[in-house]
Amino acid sequence: MFSDRLQLTEVERTQRAIANLSEVAWAGPVLARLDRGGGIRQETMPLMFEVRFADELHRVNATAQYEFAAGVGQSTVEFRLNTDPVWLVELVSIRLSNAGRRATRQIAPLLEEQLFRWTPEDPGRSEAGEMITAEQKIGEKVFSQGRPTKFPALDGSLRLILADMRGYLDRGGDIADYREMAYGYRGLQESRHWQFLMHHWKKPEGNFEPIKGLFEPGNPIAAAKLVRERIHFLGFVREERFYEGEIRERTLLLPNPDLFVTQNEAIRAYASYPLARLEEPPVNRESTRGVPIPPHEVRTALRRRLRFFR
Repeated sequence: MFSDRLQLTEVERTQRAIANLSEVAWAGPVLARLDRGGGIRQETMPLMFEVRFADELHRVNATAQYEFAAGVGQSTVEFRLNTDPVWLVELVSIRLSNAGRRATRQIAPLLEEQLFRWTPEDPGRSEAGEMITAEQKIGEKVFSQGRPTKFPALDGSLRLILADMRGYLDRGGDIADYREMAYGYRGLQESRHWQFLMHHWKKPEGNFEPIKGLFEPGNPIAAAKLVRERIHFLGFVREERFYEGEIRERTLLLPNPDLFVTQNEAIRAYASYPLARLEEPPVNRESTRGVPIPPHEVRTALRRRLRFFR
């Protein structure tokens, strides 16, 4: 599978991050965890992502506490940033699901074919199924094994779940997918083109309905309620070339409209994030109507979706 392949550029970037962090006291536990996992190899790609994230923080002179106990049982949040206000950041790596693997077949030694399409026998083998699975993986960072985890009730800190999306659909998806995971169909309403990209899921009664985002009331995923109550931002990043600064440049942070009364509040909160791109403030589902969507993002998303209808 494409997203399972450990690229040379990823290895080299991670090695540079390790070297850069080797004398940084707060990053020692991050490096130690990768070492305990077996170092740089395919199985530790999520831990390598943590190391690169830590290096991005160090590059902007931010410091953090790794595996911070925030007070929810024995669980820990991966990064507590020493900022004002404090940020609690949990990373999650979205890998290709079992349904996604079933959608992939080898047709030549170096050539694979993927078909994400709903069938009655395998409804999960679809883009909609992969989106729901990704939402569930993100949700596990606040609710797992029937109880809350990692993030306590609001206490003045800002909370971010940052998803490494490389395994979603085996290619990482696009900005339309990320907005839909956060806001549901409302996240696609500001562009008439994007409304054609909406995903639908078949309900037990037999009818189809749009997939609900994690910030959207009525989302049936068990964790969604706590996401709305405890998480200020959902973040999505898809590294491609693995260079210094790429995580910062390619991260999309989407604010929780239930926790920010106004757009300005969300922008002020976003500005305190050490890896913020201040030239591109966040937008929420209520305030983005009429805001132009970058044309290249629309074209990229449309091309990817339309290939299934040829």
